Amino acid sequence: MQELNDILIEIQDHLVPILDSYEQAIYHYIFRHTYLIDKPSTIYSTKSAQIGFGIHTEGTPPSMATRSKKLRLLEAKGAVKIIERSHKGIEVAIILPNEIPNLITSHEVESIDLETLDFYKDRKLMPSILEREEYRCFYTGKKISEDNCYLDHVIAQSAGGDSSYRNIVAASYDANTLKNDKPVDDFMRELYKDDLLSLSEFNSLKQKIVDLQSGKLIPSERTVQEAINS
Repeated sequence: MQELNDILIEIQDHLVPILDSYEQAIYHYIFRHTYLIDKPSTIYSTKSAQIGFGIHTEGTPPSMATRSKKLRLLEAKGAVKIIERSHKGIEVAIILPNEIPNLITSHEVESIDLETLDFYKDRKLMPSILEREEYRCFYTGKKISEDNCYLDHVIAQSAGGDSSYRNIVAASYDANTLKNDKPVDDFMRELYKDDLLSLSEFNSLKQKIVDLQSGKLIPSERTVQEAINS
């Protein structure tokens, strides 16, 4: 299932530019009453739906005719699907940006095989690792940035570690220097012994490494795609 953050970005970047303010308001209303609450459709009333239009220059909200016209324009643009009209209102379903033909070009929605990328040699991918780590050293939690970030192999290359996102982390200079080619378990114990990690931080780091190696800590595909396209 597509991530909500990615959907919201696609709405803003690709759909909003082709909609006027009324169409945007109606689209967001339908999105709110369908996708966000896991419903396939909703009833849109041209009379009573609380769209959040605001008011126009005469100080009155848009007419029912305008609301109906804007809904038809949304359907014409492929953003919604009108299912049925009745005395209750208009039953309508939302269509997400990536489902609208020709809205997003193919290279933008092309899936990336993260498993094949070298996150160590390709320095353009470093921001995606740093972002995944929330701009903190994977080992110590110290704040870092692109200017003082070092990429580290959790399992050293000399011990057979690869350069996939499952084994590359962002680290501070101190942590990267201290670890060097040590086995990560030995390095964690050293950090704990030297009071650089509390017991809870030590246990949390152990779990993070398990999650990393099992593929649960995945870099943002959008950030990776932007790096590849830059």
